[in-house]
Amino acid sequence: MVLLAKMLRKRVVLVLITVCASGLTSAVTLWWNVQLGGIIDTVSTGNSLTVETIVWALVTMLLTSAAAYAKGMISGYTCESMTHDLRMGYAWHFASLPVAKVEELSTGEQLSRLQNEIADVSGYLNANLFQLLDDSIRFITTFIWLLTINSTLTMSANLPVLVIMVYVVWSSKTISAATERSLQAKVRMNEYANTLLTLFPIIRLYDAAKMMLGGYSDALQTWERQTIRVERTRARLMSLSAFLSTIPLMLLFWIGGSMAIGGVITVGTLYIFLNLSGNVSGVMMNMPGYIAAFRQFSVNMKRLTLNVSLDERGQ
Repeated sequence: MVLLAKMLRKRVVLVLITVCASGLTSAVTLWWNVQLGGIIDTVSTGNSLTVETIVWALVTMLLTSAAAYAKGMISGYTCESMTHDLRMGYAWHFASLPVAKVEELSTGEQLSRLQNEIADVSGYLNANLFQLLDDSIRFITTFIWLLTINSTLTMSANLPVLVIMVYVVWSSKTISAATERSLQAKVRMNEYANTLLTLFPIIRLYDAAKMMLGGYSDALQTWERQTIRVERTRARLMSLSAFLSTIPLMLLFWIGGSMAIGGVITVGTLYIFLNLSGNVSGVMMNMPGYIAAFRQFSVNMKRLTLNVSLDERGQ
């Protein structure tokens, strides 16, 4: 992933700001849960809420919304900046080639990279890369914070995460294998399209359009079948992953409820654990999809590595 490392280095300031924005959003969310837990404890004991408590709750809600909005804007701008660098680096690579080299290039193949690989990379950067980063930060900060509140409940309720991780590894390999077959079918389809573009004058001369179109249609149908198979496999395995992620939640109800009844923890503390359980198990639930998307992303980046120049002018 040399090309990705170069893209991140070119926008290292924006990447660091995005990481800080994710960390700030996670911290504000935890702060809101602390206040909400205190409000629940106050109401459950029959006491009235003070004006100061209500004001701080409103301020925290506004800060949470503002932090989430700012994080979305910053991560979106960072992704678009990296995609811009990739497109300009791709254009600069061809602009710097000698005329003799340009004449040897396959127009169809380069157009395919522009319309497929770069488009897929852009989609991954926006939908997966920084979302995975955000999920990881929320997972780490939430798990550590819950350990400081009640380590016994945190460890006992999240012990099944180890089982989920085993399933994640297996399902990720299955989804990745299906994704690889889809990518290979897509490459064959693109190669066929490149051949059609290269031999177009000859095809017109010998009236071979129907024959060539039939071969391209077969390649297209093969790619469509493989793509549908990938989506079905992903949906089936991710559904089971979602079911497994409910096990920690059920354990929280059982173990945490017993602790709340026994007076070991308060109702507000139990609510905090329940409300933040998705930050811990949710990452595991989404991990098979993240890994499959990264597998496809890495293949696209490998195909683009030799055709992108990310120097000072290629930006």
